[in-house]
Amino acid sequence: MAELRLDPFTRRWVITGKRPVLPDAHDDGVSCPFCPGNERMTPPAIRESRDESGAWIARVFHDRAPLFRIEGEANRRAEGMFDRMNPIGAHEIVVETREHGKTLTQLPDAQISHVLELFRDRILDLKQDRRLRYVSLFKDQHPPSPAFTGHAHSQVLGTPVLPHMLEIELRWSREHFRKHERCLHCDALEQELTQGTRVVDRTDEFVAFCPYGSRSPYELWVVPARHSSSFEGDLELPGRAAALAPFLKSCLQRVECLSPSIHLVIHTEPNLHAWKPAEDWWKFVPEDYHWHIEIQPDMEGRRSFLGTEGFHFNPIPAEQAALVLSALDPGTEPKPET
Repeated sequence: MAELRLDPFTRRWVITGKRPVLPDAHDDGVSCPFCPGNERMTPPAIRESRDESGAWIARVFHDRAPLFRIEGEANRRAEGMFDRMNPIGAHEIVVETREHGKTLTQLPDAQISHVLELFRDRILDLKQDRRLRYVSLFKDQHPPSPAFTGHAHSQVLGTPVLPHMLEIELRWSREHFRKHERCLHCDALEQELTQGTRVVDRTDEFVAFCPYGSRSPYELWVVPARHSSSFEGDLELPGRAAALAPFLKSCLQRVECLSPSIHLVIHTEPNLHAWKPAEDWWKFVPEDYHWHIEIQPDMEGRRSFLGTEGFHFNPIPAEQAALVLSALDPGTEPKPET
């Protein structure tokens, strides 16, 4: 049985053990389980978006071999000086379209808006569970291959602990706010817009830029132009999902011109209603944090780590990457996999 173990040297939680398979999952190893007509091959849908004819156009269900499961309690306990707990939570799959082989960028804006609304709704729903401290939403897009299904999908993780990188972001955002009483991301965004050298695209509502300390070539962030700590709360406002859809699509199209393999993750505020070690632990999160979407293309041979110490080597500075991305036509065909 899988469990969570805390690495005392880095304070990073690690999932270890076998992934259990849900008993209602079926797979014939030939057909795509995400295609229409193969719904029996997945667990029952948690939520679906449907068209006027009643056919689903996007759907969400539990992962067939979940890393986190909703049943039980965390039961955090000691093993000498070490800490462990049960991997309670949620692990869900969001199938973004009925059409096999299409990427998110090949979908109409209205369909992408439906997908963003599903993202929003799953985060809002899972945050009602006070056992879950965070809800992650990420997407790993790869060209079709024996190892990866060619059907566009994302994953949702509801977890009893914070992801390591998110916790670091929250801590430094809190520190910046403590010193300056301003949002760190808002200050960075203001400087990006003033300098303009790393800005790739912008509207009145959203900005896309290559972050100053980009960890990998052509890393691109999408942020709301006005302050908001919560992706799901922001997208509850009328018209926000519809506004974000074409902007995100354009950003992803630019990145796809360079690589068809993309990692996308949404960073939003933690579950403010979950257990916390002190009442004021996340007191200023609505003021000091700023939700954003991070997009990282997989540029083969151009992204590396220096040893195992966590240093990122990026041969392409953010300013150079922004020039390339801003010059690309979002309608250009993606670069073929080599």
